[in-house]
Amino acid sequence: LNTEHKRNNISRYPYPEPEHKIRKFSFDSVFGGRKILSIEADLFSINKKKLGFLRFGLMDVAMFKNANVQIFGSSKKTDTHEKQQNRFKSLIFNDIFSKDTLPAFLTKRIFSVRMEPVCIKFYDDNVIITEISSNSATIRLKKQDILFKGHVRVVSESKSLTTSQLRLLPEKAIIEINQHYILKTIEEQIEGHKLTTDIFLNSMEQQN
Repeated sequence: LNTEHKRNNISRYPYPEPEHKIRKFSFDSVFGGRKILSIEADLFSINKKKLGFLRFGLMDVAMFKNANVQIFGSSKKTDTHEKQQNRFKSLIFNDIFSKDTLPAFLTKRIFSVRMEPVCIKFYDDNVIITEISSNSATIRLKKQDILFKGHVRVVSESKSLTTSQLRLLPEKAIIEINQHYILKTIEEQIEGHKLTTDIFLNSMEQQN
């Protein structure tokens, strides 16, 4: 890892360079004896949060450039028949926001984690079940969600969904959309402006 530390010297520029940089960032997290999270990025940095023309010294934003993330779910203990009949309810992602899961430097003074662009793959054991890519994604630690923006694309087996913005609740494995979307399946193409679906793109509530 190539880590650069910038001193807090007085600068003529209004916004100094990030204090911490790591090129070719790579991180794996194991919790409870199983792999939970994997992050790879071309560049990682910690920046001051900006609101309007101001930057706040007590709120930092972790930034990943060109990020590839893997999130591993766990199945609830159900019999084989029940799991096949209701696969969605048997899969949970309830550890990814834990302090024991995230890198230590992401739990200190970090307001949010931003990735741009980003591709997140969700696994059931070692099988990819869903992939979400977008221009950017923000992990909002307090809200326990991930906000995707810009050319958002979700693929789950034979289904695909495109929109400009969506909210993911990983611990519930639920996707919420309040923008125009197109959902394609083998049988049909659905368009609308409001959608709630599970991570397998099985629609739970939709509105045209």
